[in-house]
Formats: sequence, C-alpha cells, structure tokens
Amino acid sequence: MSTLEKDVKRMELQIEQLISIVANQNERLNQFEEIERKKRRVAIHQIPLAERV
Repeated sequence: MSTLEKDVKRMELQIEQLISIVANQNERLNQFEEIERKKRRVAIHQIPLAERV
C-alpha cells in the first residue's frame, strides 16, 4: 500500500471517529434540552393559576 493510500485510509478513520464524536455530542445535547423542557413544564405548572395571566 502506498503512502498516499495509507494517508487516505487514516483520514477516513479519523472522519469516522469525528462523526461518532459529533453524534454522541448531539445525543447529549438532545438529552440536556429534553431535561430543560421538562423543568420548564414543571415550573409552569407550579405557578398559581391566577398569576399565569
């Protein structure tokens, strides 16, 4: 295998690793956003009805 082919293969592996990292970070962000949405829903329900207007 030539040096160029080795470099291409190495870069392909690095790209796959980066895609995996981005996907994992995206999943963590989605989980965090879902937790924040749930917190806001709970906070809204805790406000007395008369004060919601």
